Amino acid sequence: MKVRIFIVGAPKAGTTSLHYYLNEHPEILMSSVKEPDFFLEKEIDDIGLYYGTTRIETSDKYHNLFSDKKDEEIFGESSVSYLYYPEVPKRIKEYNTEAKIIIMLRNPVDRAFSHYLMDFKLGLLSDKFEDVFNKKEGLKFQQYFLLGNYYEQVKRYLDEFTKENVHIIWYSDFKKDAEQEVKKAFEFIDVDSAYKVNFKTVHNSFFMPKGKIIRKIYSIVWLRKLLLFLFPFTLVTFIKSTLFTKGEKPKITNESRKIFTEYYLDDICKLEALLSINLSEWRK
Repeated sequence: MKVRIFIVGAPKAGTTSLHYYLNEHPEILMSSVKEPDFFLEKEIDDIGLYYGTTRIETSDKYHNLFSDKKDEEIFGESSVSYLYYPEVPKRIKEYNTEAKIIIMLRNPVDRAFSHYLMDFKLGLLSDKFEDVFNKKEGLKFQQYFLLGNYYEQVKRYLDEFTKENVHIIWYSDFKKDAEQEVKKAFEFIDVDSAYKVNFKTVHNSFFMPKGKIIRKIYSIVWLRKLLLFLFPFTLVTFIKSTLFTKGEKPKITNESRKIFTEYYLDDICKLEALLSINLSEWRK
């Protein structure tokens, strides 16, 4: 067996929702663990980019993520760090020349700020968003801003797999009409596109811990994973509703947005030319 579907990024662009939507299709089995990072090899081990996540290191462990397999199923996985690292497309190509690559792209300024808010929520930093940008160095600058320079990242996959095997999903379209975008993804994967999935479940909705103590506890990665493993989904949902508060996400000031947009302008123009698409909304 070989994994064929790869959702490679970008982070904070809808990949979690797409992972679970695809998994509902009877012809598709997505990995039981999102973000196995199998094809990163030593990159993620060296810098620990994604919150202490343990990479699946062996082929046996990787393929065991599909232990519920049936002969007719197509296997897929989602590791959003695959988009950023230059060697990953070649490794996936060596593993499966018939791989289907799905890339989800979001306005890079919005993506960066969403990534920042996630880390802030987890208690992983206390710096202001603007301060991270102004330093222009370090892991956080890479996570929030360098990951939004999509041109080279997308081009590497197109060079390895050609346009026929790379499917781009725009976050704005996905948010506006997830059903239509999932249908297009089914068509790209070549499964029954008429199959209806459940779009009522909201994945990765925004919430904030009620107080510093809850925020500190929530920042302990292994404890969060243990709770998710031990308790049923309904109980986890109840705990979240009790200890966390939903609300509108903080917003970037117009002045800061202008500065961040200028930073991305050259890359946006290159991406427009590469994909023959108008991204004027990103340039505002």
